Amino acid sequence: MTIRELLNKAEKKLPKSTSPNLDAEVLLSHVLDKPKTYLLANPNDQISPKTEKQFSTLVARRQSGWPVPYITNQKEFYGRKFFVDKNVLIPRPETEELVELAIKTLKNKKNLKILDIGTGSGNIIISLARNLESNTIARSEATKQSNPRSPRGLRPLAMVNLYFASDTSKAALKVAKKNAKLHKTSILFKQSDILKGWKDQSFDVIIANLPYLEKETDSSTKFEPKTALIAKKKGLALYEDLFTQVSTLSPQPSTLFLEIGHDQGKQIKKLAARLLPAFETKIYKDLSKFDRYAMLKSQT
Repeated sequence: MTIRELLNKAEKKLPKSTSPNLDAEVLLSHVLDKPKTYLLANPNDQISPKTEKQFSTLVARRQSGWPVPYITNQKEFYGRKFFVDKNVLIPRPETEELVELAIKTLKNKKNLKILDIGTGSGNIIISLARNLESNTIARSEATKQSNPRSPRGLRPLAMVNLYFASDTSKAALKVAKKNAKLHKTSILFKQSDILKGWKDQSFDVIIANLPYLEKETDSSTKFEPKTALIAKKKGLALYEDLFTQVSTLSPQPSTLFLEIGHDQGKQIKKLAARLLPAFETKIYKDLSKFDRYAMLKSQT
C-alpha cells in the first residue's frame, strides 16, 4: 500500500476527529520518523506491512478518542517539541501567549528567581529559560566583540536568572525533568502544593497555569488528568490559595503571570484586590478576544 492510499484509508476511519487528514499525517510521520513534507513529496512510496500494522494500531487509538500528542508522546510548544504522556496536560496554543507576555515583560531584567507552579510537562518554565537566557548570551557575545579586552564584556553571562518549578504530581515532575534534560535547561524541580514546599525561599517572579475549570465541558479532555483541569470554587480555588500564600511571603514577588478562564477576569481582580492589595492586576485577552491572562505587579 502507498502512502497516499494509507492516509486515505486512515482518514475514513477518523470521522470523529476534527482534522482527520492532519491526524493521519502526524501519526504516519511519527511511525516513519519522517516530516510531513516527506509524505506530501512521496505519496506513491510503498509502505511495508510491518509499518502499516504499526500505523493501524495508532489510528485505532486515535479512533477511540486518544489525543494525538499522547499517542506520539510529543507536542510542539513555543517552537520546541516536548515529551508528553497521560500524566500531564497537553500544552495549549493559548499558553504560548502567556509565555510571550512573560518574555516581553522580563527580557531586559536579570538576576531573577522565577518559579513555575503546576509545571506539568515543564513547557512554560523551559520555554522561559531557553528564550530569556539566549537573549542574555547574545547580548554578552555582542559586548565581548565590541570590546573583547574589557572585563565588563563577561558580566552579562554572570547575570543569569534562576529557574524553579513545582507540581503536586510526582509523575508530572518526571516528565518535566525529562523535558528539561532534552532542552538542556537547568531547573530545580520540587513536589509542592502551591508554595508549601518552598519554605524560606523567595521569588521575584511566579508564573502559573493552574487548573481553572469548574467542571469538564469538553469531551476531548477526558484522557487528560482531571487534577490538571478542574478546581473547586467555580475554578478559582487554587488561585485563591496561591494569592493567600503569596500574601505571607517576605519579600513578596514583584510579578505574577497567570493563565485564567475566559470568564474569570473580574473574579481574579477581586481576589487579588482582597488578598494582595499591594499588587496592581491587569487582565489580557487571548487571540479569540477572551480574558485569558492576568499580570499582577507589586506597587511597593
